Amino acid sequence: MDREELIEVCPVCGNADLYYEVGGYAGAVYHCKECGYIGAFIIEANEEMIEKIREKYRREKINKSESEWK
Repeated sequence: MDREELIEVCPVCGNADLYYEVGGYAGAVYHCKECGYIGAFIIEANEEMIEKIREKYRREKINKSESEWK
């Protein structure tokens, strides 16, 4: 049985373009280049889960921009 490949992604937008903001003894803090998320929590996800996170982020972004126009 093959192991499914898991990718570390941003929990907010699903982007894998993360970098360490700080790290060391206390643990790592990541920064997402797409949405600006900064935090220690990231998700190890498969492709299906990543797509669900990205879709949720897109929906929330659209809803937010629509509510700003009202």
